[in-house]
Order: sequence, then C-alpha cells, then structure tokens
Amino acid sequence: MSLRFWKFVLVTFWFLYVYTKGYDDKTFRAAVYEHATLPPNREVVVTRKEALEYMTTNLEVYRNVAEEAHLQRVDIIVFPEDGLTYMGHTRKSIRPYLEFIPDPKTEKWNPCEHPEKYPETEVQHTLSCLAKNNSLYLVANMGDIQPCEAPNGTCPSDHHYQFNTDVVYDSNGTLIAKYHKINLFFEFMFNPSTSEEAVSFETPFGTFGVFTCFDILFRNPVVVLMKERGVSNIAFPTAWMDTPPFLAAVQFHSAVAAGFGVNFLAANMHNPRYRFQGSGIYSPEGARAYYYNNSVSSSGKLLVSDLNILRTNLLSNKQVVKNVESVVDPMKNSSGQEEFQAETFGDMFNYVALSQSSGTARVCHNKLCCTASYTSRENITELYALGAFDGLHTKEGTYYIQVCGVVRCRTNNNSSCGEGSIVSNTYFDHLKLSGTFRSPYIFPEILLFGEETFQLAAPGDWSYASGVLEAKNGLEQPLLSFSLFSRDYDYDLLSSSSTKQKVTNIAFCSILLNFMFIY
Repeated sequence: MSLRFWKFVLVTFWFLYVYTKGYDDKTFRAAVYEHATLPPNREVVVTRKEALEYMTTNLEVYRNVAEEAHLQRVDIIVFPEDGLTYMGHTRKSIRPYLEFIPDPKTEKWNPCEHPEKYPETEVQHTLSCLAKNNSLYLVANMGDIQPCEAPNGTCPSDHHYQFNTDVVYDSNGTLIAKYHKINLFFEFMFNPSTSEEAVSFETPFGTFGVFTCFDILFRNPVVVLMKERGVSNIAFPTAWMDTPPFLAAVQFHSAVAAGFGVNFLAANMHNPRYRFQGSGIYSPEGARAYYYNNSVSSSGKLLVSDLNILRTNLLSNKQVVKNVESVVDPMKNSSGQEEFQAETFGDMFNYVALSQSSGTARVCHNKLCCTASYTSRENITELYALGAFDGLHTKEGTYYIQVCGVVRCRTNNNSSCGEGSIVSNTYFDHLKLSGTFRSPYIFPEILLFGEETFQLAAPGDWSYASGVLEAKNGLEQPLLSFSLFSRDYDYDLLSSSSTKQKVTNIAFCSILLNFMFIY
C-alpha cells in the first residue's frame, strides 16, 4: 500500500482517538460531581443486603453521571467523600458498607471483568464497570476493611482495620490506586492510615495525587505529593462544611490550586442545610468551573471543563518563594489606624478597619505584618477590616497558620469581623495584599458575593506571585474576603506520625458528626 494511504490511516486514527478521549497533547477534560443524598439509618446495624440497597441507590446516580460524562468526552471524573455511605456512622454501623479492597501495588485486578475474585465486592464491581464502560478514569470514596492480628499492638479489638478510602480505576476498569485517609476528622468509625502513604497515579494526561478532605491541611500527603512526587493534578473527594471568612469550600480549594500551581478537582457532598456545598475544577489561574448553590431545595451537579496538561507544579519547579517584604517592628501598627481584636474561627486576630474609600492599611500579629492598599468604587458604608494572625490554630484541629485578610464584617460592630459575612454591597476597583510570611506555602483567596450566593473572581481579574495578591483593575462583584492563607508546617507542634491525635483531629470537612444523627 502507498505511503499516502498509511498517512491517511494514521491521521484518521489520531482524530478518532482525540475525539473519543477528549484530550490532545495540551489539554484534557475533567469532571467532578457534587452529590446530594439522603442519609441511611445509622442508629442501627443493618444487614449487608440493606447496606447494598442504600449504596446501590447512590451508585445508580453515579451511573447516570458517568454516562453523561462519557457523552461529553470526559477523561477523568471525581466523586465526593462519603458519597456512597454517607457520614456520621459508628464503627459498627459502617461495617456492612465496607468491602475488602486489594492492594493495586501488589496485584492487578479488574473487578468489572473478574468480579468473582473477591466476595462481597459489589461496589467495586460497579465502579470498575462505570470506568470501563464509559472509557474514563474514575475516582470514588468508599470504605475498606482489612484483617489484622490483635497482638501486634495497633490492631483494633475486632481484629480488622476500617479505612476511609479513595479508589482509582483506569479507563479499562482496572484498580490502579487506593488511598487510606491519613488525617481523620472526628471519624471514629475509621482508623487512620497505618502506612501514612501518600498516593499518586499516572494517566496519559499527567500525574495525579489523591487525598481526602482534612488531608489538605497537612504536609503529608499534600507537600509530599507536590514536592517529592511532583504531581501536577489533584483528585480531591471531600465532605467539606463552609467555614467563612477563610475556609469556604470553593474559596480555599481554588486557592490551593493557585498556591501550588496545580489542577485541582474537588468533588463535595451537597447538603446546603448543613453548609455542605461547593465543588469545582480549578487551574493555577483560577476556577474553570464551580458550583455553589446554598438553596436547601437545590440538587447535585456535574461539572465538566477542559484543563491544560501540566507536567510540573510550583514546588517541583522550585518556584515557590517567600515574600521578601521587609519586616518592621511586629508589635507596632505603623498605619495609624485604631487596632482591635476579634475571634476568627477560634483564633484571636488583630484587625484595623478600612475607614476611608481608599488608602493603605497595615496590621501585625506576632511576627506577621499584613499590608493592603485599596480603592473602593464608592464610599464604604459597610465595615471592612484588614486582619492578621500568626500562631498555632487549635480549634477543631491543630496546625500552624499565618493569615492576612481583608474581610467584610458581619455587622458594623468590630467584634463581628471574624464571623465572616455572607452578603456584601461594596465593590473595589483595586486591591493589593501582601504579608511578611515565613512559609512559602501561601494560598491566595478571593470570595465575592453575587446572585445571593458565594462567587469566585474570574481568571484574569487577579494575579498572585511570591506572596502578593492583587486585583489591579477591580472585581466584578461585591467583596466578602480577599486573603492570603499560609500553612507553616515546620511550626506544627504535633508530629505527623501521632496516631492518637489524628483520630481526634477535627476540621472543616464535616459538621460535628455526633450532632448529625438528627437528619
């Protein structure tokens, strides 16, 4: 056959490959699903059959979503934490929902093709088939049960471990990765990972790290994946409860993508009645697609967006540097405004009010000094303040943070500035924020108010580099928060290997679970 014929065959094959897979050598197509479900009965221990009936209801939703994603030529989809089992279980009540998940590092298993290999693995069979039948990589969260011997000192008295687990299937349905959550959030039904292993997996469109909810705040697995593995994409199942003014789901997750220079696929549970909402597909430049609907009558949502294929992140490129702003006397507020304090999620921040329509504000706390320059569109009638905190955060978790933030106070009383307003009417034509951060791990956050809900600033409306966040030409919606949230892992007082603390750590991933049995 002629060379022209073979060229035609190759070009045709490549066209079909790109069309069916949804990516080329520069982009891929990602999806996340924010899942709404009603809780099962967690006050009694159900049978395996009853547990399967509940999980099958959720799996049918996943099936429909995966099929829709396939029609949109999605390459990878992420489902939320607790999406199949819900949350708030006891150790006994979660047991019928668990399945033995083999280690993909030691054996290759395709549950869709060989479901008989392990008994009672119906969930894995279904997830594997969803990946295979829809030709996409699939990341989901479920429970893993692993037998152990009690005499070894760490094995629970019931002779098995129970792990909060993310599973990853390739587009052929093969299990290629599983991750046991390291940093638990008040999850007494689960054991923290015994190996404390950070997990990554390879795809034709980049290296992905996978971790779950509260993990996002800790060196392991986050920095381990970024710095040691060089991952450029994160798959993030989560059950995240909004905690303004600095830790709303869409706000913080988009900031992590920008701070580390990665693609970040965050899939959240959807239960606005208890402030569980906010999913997104985020690039280093900002949100490509996100969903934030706080109406109690709202439902789940599939998000799909193209992302650039990234082969490195800022840490692996060694591009993350500390802010080089010179340090002044940290005990003195050099801007002249009257300083006050307000509790902000358990931390006592120092604040100064933005009392004029434009100007510069500065406030310090311990060794951190924050500076903001701003111009509002009109005279400021709502109370805004610049806050600073440098210290060990101890409420619902223990970790060291440094934070600079311009916030809309909930009321016009200074004491409300740490509460995080959910409404605003004030537009800013320019904002610039910097701080004397000790750590290079800084996450730039912008949270706006529009259409009666939280919104994010559009890519291109802001810039971030070396600890400086700026909206040079203003923001299109009223401002709620404009902040730099930094983690200083070196100053954490607790060792990352402290199993006892990990079991009792509490964070933002879900509401206090012992109160959740009411719904």
